[in-house]
Amino acid sequence: MSTSIFSLTRRRLLTGAVAAGAVAMPFVRKAAAADKLRMACWSPRLAEQANVFVSEAKGFFKEQGVDMEFLPGQGSGDALRNVIAGNADIAFCGPEAIYLAADKGSELKEVYDIYPVNVFNVFALKSKQIITPMDLKGKKIGVISMASGTRYNLATILALNGMSERDVELVALGLNAAPAIIEGKVDAMASTDSILYGMQAAGLGAVDVIWARDYLNTSTDLFALEAKNYEPKKDLITRFLKGYKKGFEYTLKNQDEAVAITSKVAVDGKDPARVAASMKLRLLCSQNANTRKHGLGWIDVPSLQEGVKIYKDAGFIKNDIDMSKIATNELIPKL
Repeated sequence: MSTSIFSLTRRRLLTGAVAAGAVAMPFVRKAAAADKLRMACWSPRLAEQANVFVSEAKGFFKEQGVDMEFLPGQGSGDALRNVIAGNADIAFCGPEAIYLAADKGSELKEVYDIYPVNVFNVFALKSKQIITPMDLKGKKIGVISMASGTRYNLATILALNGMSERDVELVALGLNAAPAIIEGKVDAMASTDSILYGMQAAGLGAVDVIWARDYLNTSTDLFALEAKNYEPKKDLITRFLKGYKKGFEYTLKNQDEAVAITSKVAVDGKDPARVAASMKLRLLCSQNANTRKHGLGWIDVPSLQEGVKIYKDAGFIKNDIDMSKIATNELIPKL
C-alpha cells in the first residue's frame, strides 16, 4: 500500500485542478493505483452478502482506493486459515473460528461486527419430532462443513444442554443439503436463517427450529485479521470498511437495485424473490441496540467473552482467551 504524501485520490485531483485555474503546474502525478485487499469469505458469493456486491458494483471500494478481491471458502475456519497462511488480508468469519485459532496461538484482531445477531439454528422436518435440544441426542445431523459456524453453533446448543458432539453423528453436506434432508439421510440440519429460508422456498416443507440465539446470542460473523498486520494495514482496512459500510447503507435504501446487482453474481441468485428475502434477513441482523448507539460494526466484547467460557467449558478450547485484547472498536468512529 502506498502511503506517499503525494498520492492523489480522484476527488483531490479534480479539486486541485479547479483551484489551480490557469496557473501552470510544474508536473502532473498520476493518481495512485487502488490498493489490493483480499477478503477471504466463509462461503462462495451468496445472496445474503448483497451489500458486498453493491459496494463492488457501485464503486464504493474503488472510491476508497481499494481493489477488493473476494476469495470464496468453505466455512469460517477455512476463511481464517487463508488469512493466517498469508493468502488473504482479512477474513469474513464467525467467532468460533477466532476462538479456535486463538486457542492454538494465533494472534488476531477483530475490527468490525458484520452480523451482531446470531442467525444459526438447527431444524428438522415436522415428521422427525425434533423440537428441543434434548431431541437431538442420538440423531444424525447435517452441517455445512466441519469448519463452519453451523457445526460450532450446534455444538454450543448441545453443550448448554448437557451434551456434546459425541451424543450425535455429524454429516458434512455443503450448501446443497436439501436432498439429504428430504431423503432422510440426516435427521436434522444445522443451518442459518437464510439457508433455511432458501430450502423452504424451494419446497422443503414445514419444520421445527431450534435457534442458537436462545442459548448464546453472540455475533454471527466479524471481520478479522492477523494482529501483526493491524497497525501496518490500518489505513487500508479502514478504507475497506468505509466502502463496505457505504454498500450496506446504499443497499438498505435501494433494495430493488441491490437485488438486481446480486442476482448477477450470487451462486443462489437465480430467483429475485429469494435474493430479496436473504438480503433482508442480513440487513436486519446487521443491526442491534449496540450498533444503533455506537454505529454499524460495533463489537460487543462481553458477549464474545461469554462465548469463550462456553467453548472452554465444553472442551472446544483449552486456554483462556481475553477477547478485549482481540476485539477493537477503534475504527468504528472513523467509518
